[in-house]
Amino acid sequence: MTPTARSHLAQILGASADTNSVEKAMAGAAIRLDTEFREEDKTTRPGHFMDICLQDKETDLPARCPQGNCVTAKIDEYAQRLRDGNYDKWGAAGDLAFLIHFVGDIHQPLHTTTNADRGGTCQQVNVAPAEENLHYAWDDAVVTVLEGQLGTNDPEAIARKLEGLYPAAADLATWKQGESEEIAWESHQVAETDVYRALGIPERPCSLHSCDPATSTPLTLSPAYMDREGQVAGRQLAKVGYRLAALLNQIWPSSSAAL
Repeated sequence: MTPTARSHLAQILGASADTNSVEKAMAGAAIRLDTEFREEDKTTRPGHFMDICLQDKETDLPARCPQGNCVTAKIDEYAQRLRDGNYDKWGAAGDLAFLIHFVGDIHQPLHTTTNADRGGTCQQVNVAPAEENLHYAWDDAVVTVLEGQLGTNDPEAIARKLEGLYPAAADLATWKQGESEEIAWESHQVAETDVYRALGIPERPCSLHSCDPATSTPLTLSPAYMDREGQVAGRQLAKVGYRLAALLNQIWPSSSAAL
């Protein structure tokens, strides 16, 4: 991030403006949606995902965001709120927490895909470490595998190692108009190849609110599969960091005055 963006974040989050303090404050803000806001206001839940069916085309994305209540629209909304200083009931710190969290969510492939399984939450699995369903396996288990591959479960150490493994590419350095939908489609394609196709799950008729009976039969996620997908998760997490920085730099360009 630029010093200007870091200064704005420090003031919003009540942290010192040095890099380490801002990073820790952002990490704390990122989990507020799951520890506070989700139960406080259940209407925020659809903002975490976008149900794109396997047979959908990229042109179908607007239809998959009814009333602007999905992860792509919410990223755009909260970026604009922070840009304008036009906060909702959560205030500046809350709105920033939503933005950080949603930029992470949109890179989790099963937050952008469904296959008559409610984003994998209905698909039962056998996996180590144990998880309740396919979605949770991608939320948590593949990250645990990644931690094993990197030899640490310390978030800061993981971030540094991922920076070394996946240096920032030019296309990750800027945030442009329509970026959130492009990322959603990119993550959806990861789900197609690394979740459904890799596990031999057939394409099912598009269903957004019910689950195919076949999802009750557990799938076994082998150690080899998990090792491969741990690396995919690492690449996705690296993209989150670079793209979030690019978005925050765009919200508060270097020419803007401090808060």
